[in-house]
Amino acid sequence: SLTFSSRIRSWGIYKRYAHNTHAHVIMKPWIEPPESSSSLYTIKNATVPMVVLSVADKTNHHTTTNCNKNASESPDVALTNSSSSKIDPYYSADRDGLVLVDITVKDGKIDRIKQSEDKEEGESNGQLGTILDAKKGVCMPTFCDIHTHVDKSHTCERSRNESGSLAGADKSCEIDEIHWTEEELTLRMEFSLKTAYAHGTSAIRTHLMSGPSQGAMTWPVFMKLREKWKGRIELQGVSLSILSFFKDEHASRNLARTVKGHKGILGAAVSCSDYGGTDFDPHTTCGDELHTLLDRVFQLAIEFELDLDFHVDENGNEESKGLLHISNAAMRNNYKGQIVCGHCCSLAAQTAENLQIILQAANRANITIVSLPLVNQWLQNRCEFGEKTPRRRGVPLLKEIATENIPICLASDNIRDQFYGYGDLDMLEVFRLSVFIAHLDRPSLGDWPKAVTTTPAQAMGLGKTHGLLKEGGAADFVLFRGRQYSELFSRSQHDRLVIRNGQWIAATVPHYDELDPILNQHALTKTQPLVENNNDKENRKTTV
Repeated sequence: SLTFSSRIRSWGIYKRYAHNTHAHVIMKPWIEPPESSSSLYTIKNATVPMVVLSVADKTNHHTTTNCNKNASESPDVALTNSSSSKIDPYYSADRDGLVLVDITVKDGKIDRIKQSEDKEEGESNGQLGTILDAKKGVCMPTFCDIHTHVDKSHTCERSRNESGSLAGADKSCEIDEIHWTEEELTLRMEFSLKTAYAHGTSAIRTHLMSGPSQGAMTWPVFMKLREKWKGRIELQGVSLSILSFFKDEHASRNLARTVKGHKGILGAAVSCSDYGGTDFDPHTTCGDELHTLLDRVFQLAIEFELDLDFHVDENGNEESKGLLHISNAAMRNNYKGQIVCGHCCSLAAQTAENLQIILQAANRANITIVSLPLVNQWLQNRCEFGEKTPRRRGVPLLKEIATENIPICLASDNIRDQFYGYGDLDMLEVFRLSVFIAHLDRPSLGDWPKAVTTTPAQAMGLGKTHGLLKEGGAADFVLFRGRQYSELFSRSQHDRLVIRNGQWIAATVPHYDELDPILNQHALTKTQPLVENNNDKENRKTTV
């Protein structure tokens, strides 16, 4: 294995070819990391979102900001604590909720957090160890990506979604199944994990195709990768089935048993097609059987002691109220486990009155909502023939959800597959584009940094310190060169520094040519033509 110093050299530099020469220029990291033998160091002048800080007083009590109160309610937001706190109660964040702090790391844990330029009486450099200057760069806890599909990842060129629609994604995804083997699935999934790890993600929940043939492959591969990546990425698996699957009591019970055996989460797609909420959707809306089938899902979850994670309302139909039906089923069955509902796009199509009813029910049912802005911006309101520009954004009403004190997460969803032809499991990109798409930056970003860190960590049950910069917690965080959000979001931050358990990791994103052995051995699949003929074009309804 590489020595720490050589790992740092391989991690902290990259090659940039000059225009007039083939020689490469070596670029040094913007912060010189500590020596490998150093178990004590202090990062000074780090700019941190106040909502992800947790600071202990001398009695070891921790203070964090209110989980649901948005910091945008005041232009200056202070992290208050007792008089012995390292963060002065009168020290205010800026208008975006950012504070400047020093973070001392000792033996892989965060030993102390205090405001910058506040040297305590009796303090010496010996107590701080090696001093590193973050130069006011933004520091975030490592990311938690609560909704992904890594089993489908990197198949977009092999089985292309020619229309770019949700229906087209389902068809081309089905076509791609013929290429799946244990070997190629392992390679694609691990490629995605390498990528996420290098970007600074420490936890991923992935939905897994769980039909008879694919389920027999995906769950064993998932288990092997979860064990292999233990300590680097906390990996969770969710079964992915349409609601109508639960009509078969024997098969659905076997699925619940499989999920339990793999320490997974039970999932179902509810009102989650282009025609979700209508009689034209027999697979995920299921007509008059909807309530009975939802009860079966909840009863299985109760019997096998499983948490639940739904795909729901992935459309722009006012009739689609799967979130309401799930909330009512949870209360009807007195379900006490964790419930996560992803997508919820149809909330944007509801009347003000119905929106209030749905969100209040979700609040009472203790549901966490996950928005997938990148994927749904790409899929939703798409003209199948490529002739019209979309008019809707494809995201739920995030600010209205926050107003109802419902926990909200932002996540990657699909990457380079039939449902989204792009993406790199980079949660900074997800956060950045979500801010743009949903206008989360005004009047202030406030609590929104928690949507990619603290909130998903809580929904995933990862413990009290995951997704936080907390005294006594693991030193897991990412340092960026951008000093405010305007800088952070304007460049790729490819030179970010990832610290795990106090160690500065040497991981880099893998090259796509690593996938060539499995992708090149299959001829590219020709999916259904975009338009068969003029008659078909006239007769088919454009998905809106």
